[in-house]
Amino acid sequence: MIITALTALSAFCFAFLAIKLFKPIAVDVGLVDKPNARKHHEGQIPLIGGISIFAAVLAASLLWLPNTLELRMYLIASAMMVFIGALDDKFDLKVRIRIVGQIIIASLMIYGVGGYISSLGNLFAFGDIELGPMGILFTYFAIIVVINAYNMVDGIDGLVGSLSLNTFTAIALLFLMSGNTNYLSYPLILATATLPYLMFNLGFLKKYTKKIFMGDAGSMFIGLSVIWLLSMGTQGDNASFRPVTALWICAIPLMDMLAIVMRRYRKGKSPFKPDRDHLHHILQRAGLSSRQTLVVISLFAALMSLIGVLGEYFQVPESIELTLFIVIFILYNKYARHISWKYNE
Repeated sequence: MIITALTALSAFCFAFLAIKLFKPIAVDVGLVDKPNARKHHEGQIPLIGGISIFAAVLAASLLWLPNTLELRMYLIASAMMVFIGALDDKFDLKVRIRIVGQIIIASLMIYGVGGYISSLGNLFAFGDIELGPMGILFTYFAIIVVINAYNMVDGIDGLVGSLSLNTFTAIALLFLMSGNTNYLSYPLILATATLPYLMFNLGFLKKYTKKIFMGDAGSMFIGLSVIWLLSMGTQGDNASFRPVTALWICAIPLMDMLAIVMRRYRKGKSPFKPDRDHLHHILQRAGLSSRQTLVVISLFAALMSLIGVLGEYFQVPESIELTLFIVIFILYNKYARHISWKYNE
């Protein structure tokens, strides 16, 4: 446990130093976010949060973790994801280019380690759902969905950082509960590497930390890391938790994305066309400040993760957990639509 603590502490320190190092470089090369019709911040903000988190994860992993094929493939795939995200931050890539990049990266993760999502568990109380060869297609779908869910939810200060911190912490707790301490360092490194970004992004210690943004490089890297950890945790003979639990610990990004896609489809819009109908936009139109919105969504995410962790601990039947999740999503979507209609311009 001492090594695990040192690993997490080093990730925090590396991330803090990386921010200080990359911030002036980002300004020099124009890797900054400028205000526009959808972005109401002041000034040009460096888009280095995700790059700094990845640099810290890379350094801490190479320093402390065993040099396995799985880790090497993850770091290579992550580097590619950060590179594509940084290009998107700088040049605003077309959606199809980003998707092609994500498919290539998914292929690297699937075929590089020979693993994919092969089982969905006993979701309908009729026995485990084994996907067989279809699991490869499902894994492609899952990777693209989770990457874009975390990318799309990034809309106000601290949100994607807080949601990812919630997810990584829940995964670490699930690994700890299962006794699978071999994987415990992975989510802890990601969680502690995210903390300095939140300090800068939310303005803690303002004398020493000036605002930065996550950028698409960061939100897509986080999404990739989440699906990688969930695949490690839910698949194989020594799985640490059940697939249905994965829904609960990344519930908000998934629910927000699905609700947005459904609303855009009804309006005849592209699911990837940006708008101001995300949950944080809706809550702000209802009168909450940006910081209040962050607190409300973060608490909701923590509650969903808690339900998932407790369901795993008490081994609640997977069919009951899935049914409850669907019911909550229906209520969530209905409430979000009601608020959106009520306060829409």
